Amino acid sequence: MNYKVEVDFAPIYECVTSLTLFLSKQNHNAMDAGKLWVREVQDKFPPAGLQKLREAGKILDDFNLFPYIWICTEERSVSGFLDWLDTLSSGQLYEIAARFVQSVPTNLTDLRNLASEVLREWDARYFKDINSAILTGLHREAEFRRSVLNDTNDMEVYEQATEGMRLYPTDHLKQVIIIPQYHARPLVTTSQYDEFVFTSYSCDVLPPEAGRPAPSLLRLTRALSDETRLYILRLLTGKQMNFTEIVRNVGISKSTIHYHLIALRAAGLVIVHSKGKSTEYSLRLEALDGLPHRIGSYLKS
Repeated sequence: MNYKVEVDFAPIYECVTSLTLFLSKQNHNAMDAGKLWVREVQDKFPPAGLQKLREAGKILDDFNLFPYIWICTEERSVSGFLDWLDTLSSGQLYEIAARFVQSVPTNLTDLRNLASEVLREWDARYFKDINSAILTGLHREAEFRRSVLNDTNDMEVYEQATEGMRLYPTDHLKQVIIIPQYHARPLVTTSQYDEFVFTSYSCDVLPPEAGRPAPSLLRLTRALSDETRLYILRLLTGKQMNFTEIVRNVGISKSTIHYHLIALRAAGLVIVHSKGKSTEYSLRLEALDGLPHRIGSYLKS
């Protein structure tokens, strides 16, 4: 049975994404914004406030707000959503959570209260002051993806938006919600439930500085500049391989292979074949289409 794709966006999604990214130290080296952004944000908080954020992040690690944002029928600005979330009774919280997970945490109300408090502080000290063009660009991206959706191309739209994530139907999967995001570029993050999948995909909504290459071109050329990554692409030519097979063939550590696959996926050079909990990789040659022209155009611009 085929799934249906829905494109969704609201400012609260990006607020949650930016906070999650800030607290996810393991992803700081992989994101475009890098550690410079992390240091700039840290300067906006007193030491005690930073410590509180980090402690809350550990407690909230498995508490995903995206299903609540998607279901919310009120205004989904940061304050609008959090005001709505705060009004939900424990029974209403449980009812929403039970749609997505089989095991609902017993401290759901406490998790809601903590998430609301932390997000309000994050908004006050950081998110409310971000470049408004980011949210405008994400709204436009969502409108564009909606415009190309029809009754037959859900899987293709998902793969195009994520630049190579190919999500196959399963017996249970019914709905896939894709959400454009800016802060976590070039990462694509997915939360999977039995009947639902939420995927945040990367969008370069701000133009590069004058004279600088577009981020997509920079990711592509960086990905191709490494011997190991080129070897991985050669291995993936004409076939699919899982992570273990790639590690065995390349002969280096799992963590290093993971790093290389992130770079290749960010450049759109691999197709990530996902079905349930199974994941395999193959070469995505279309990422190379027009590369000489793109480089030439940049050099002449």
